[in-house]
This record gives sequence, structure tokens and C-alpha cells, in this order.
Amino acid sequence: MRQRPQEVIKAFADAGHPAYFVDPSSTTMYQDGNVTVVPTLDFVPRSNALLYIHFAPVAHLIARFENPSVIYDILDDLSIYEPDEVGLPVERTVAFHHPDLMESADLVIASSEELARRHRSERADIILAENGVDVTRFHPDGPRQELGRGQIIGYHGAVAHWFDFELLRAVAAAHPEWTFPIVGPVLPEVEAEATSFGLPNVSFLGERSPEEIGSYVRSFDVGVVWFKVNRLTEGVSPLKVFEWLASGVAPVSVPLPAVVDHPLVRIGHDAVSMGAAIETAVSQLSDDAWKRHAATATQDATWHARLEPVFEQLATLQLRSV
Repeated sequence: MRQRPQEVIKAFADAGHPAYFVDPSSTTMYQDGNVTVVPTLDFVPRSNALLYIHFAPVAHLIARFENPSVIYDILDDLSIYEPDEVGLPVERTVAFHHPDLMESADLVIASSEELARRHRSERADIILAENGVDVTRFHPDGPRQELGRGQIIGYHGAVAHWFDFELLRAVAAAHPEWTFPIVGPVLPEVEAEATSFGLPNVSFLGERSPEEIGSYVRSFDVGVVWFKVNRLTEGVSPLKVFEWLASGVAPVSVPLPAVVDHPLVRIGHDAVSMGAAIETAVSQLSDDAWKRHAATATQDATWHARLEPVFEQLATLQLRSV
């Protein structure tokens, strides 16, 4: 999946920074738009680089560079990493490296106001850079997928331990006239729950490529953020909400701080109110005023717009990759 780190690097590249994205799963160097994707750091210039770090344990690699500038991105609550750290030496954990990066990074950015609030005691000058949308991939026009009958109530993104299967089950059972496609990778930790879900109007379709995903999202009538509400998800800025708005899809969500006051996002707290929120969202789809507001919200949420405060601070500090 193309997520925040890929989109941030693409935005830097589009703003004129020579940009390299290290993908260890790649075997060769290749271009993805303005971004050069490389398999190792051996392909990256070693001096005067801007280093974008979103996973704190890679901080030990900073020493390989001469005169680097570091941007540290807090994109989730740090507890999201803990399930994968069981049994690891402490020096390989996020919590071990995080404090040093908070102190030493040239810029620290956060993906939501809630995350920024939590970490301001560590870094007073933290910059809010919310998730945005790539309007070249998400827009109302283009091919669509045939996903089922009735209203299509979709979701795209990872399905992991924060996914609320019970809420989805309750709403889908109460509305057999709707179809609920779930598009995205199902992580091993919840694979059993997904494969045994057992409702005919709910389908887990698996991951789709970045080139395909727009055709699935455009096929939704409504998109729903099926997240459990807890400390982890309360720090989330749901990227998918902005991708839905850009695609002409009405967004509905559980009450996450990043979207609870958004005028175009309907909120559901439980199965009954979620069903009502979806019905309200469906009724808005033919409203020309809603479409205009969605288009305006999309322009305000492009990745360049979201990262403008970061670009401005880089200019103030006279930092730029060469």
C-alpha cells in the first residue's frame, strides 16, 4: 500500500527536492514519478541530505551521512509498534530511540493534532502536518469496479488489531440490502476473524495495487472508518477519509479526534448510530452543495498543502537537500 511515508517523499520530490525512497524489498533502482526508489542506502547521496525518518530504530543510520538534516515524523501512537517488538533487545525498539530523535532532529512533525499534543512536552516546536490526498490517484472520474448490489459501503486500508469487526458485523447484519467490501491487506493477527466473518454482504477482497485502488474507492457510495476507539486510534489522522472525499465518496467514521468535528464526516458511535450516519451520508451524495464542499476540502487537503508548514520551516532554517 502507498501510505503516509510514500506520499510525504513524493510531495518533497514534487516540490523540487531530489528524493530517494529506500525500499529493501526492491532489487533494482527505478523511478516512481519524481522519486528514485532504491534498494539500499548505497544509492543515496551521502552529504547534505534531508533524512526523513518515521521509524525511530533506523536512527543509527544517520551516522553514515555527512552534514545531514533530520525530519522525524510521528505518524502513529508509538504503541502501534509494540506487538512487533516482543522479544527484541531494548536497543532495537522505538521507545529506546524516540527520545534522542525528539531532541536531535532538525524538524519534528506529527500527523494529527492529538499526536502533536501528546508530544509537545518533548518538543515545543513540533509541526502539525496532517495526512493528505494524492489527487492524481483519487478523483471522481475513471474506471470503477463492480462490487455488489445496493449501496456500496466500503473500506480501504489495512485490517489489523485496531479494526472493529464487531461493529462492522452489527451494521452489516442490520442492513442486508447494503454491500460492504473491505479492500486491503488482512494482517496475520486478525486473519482468522476475517476468514470466518460469515456474512454474505461483507467481503474481504485483499490488497490492491496503488494503480488499482482508485477504481475500487470510486465504486464506494460511502466509506466507513471501522476502527476501535482507543489511545492508538485516537492519534490517527485517517488518510482514507480525504481519499474518499476526493473521489466523491461520503465519509463516515467512529468518533476519532481528527475527524469528529469535520463538517463533511458523519459520525457513528455504535451500530444504530453508525447505520443512521451511513443513511445520512448516502442522502448527501446527490447534493450539489455537498459536492462543492467536498471539492474545496480536497484542495485544502492535498499533500503539498498539508506539508506547506514543513516546507516553510525548512526555508527558514535554510535546509534543502542537494
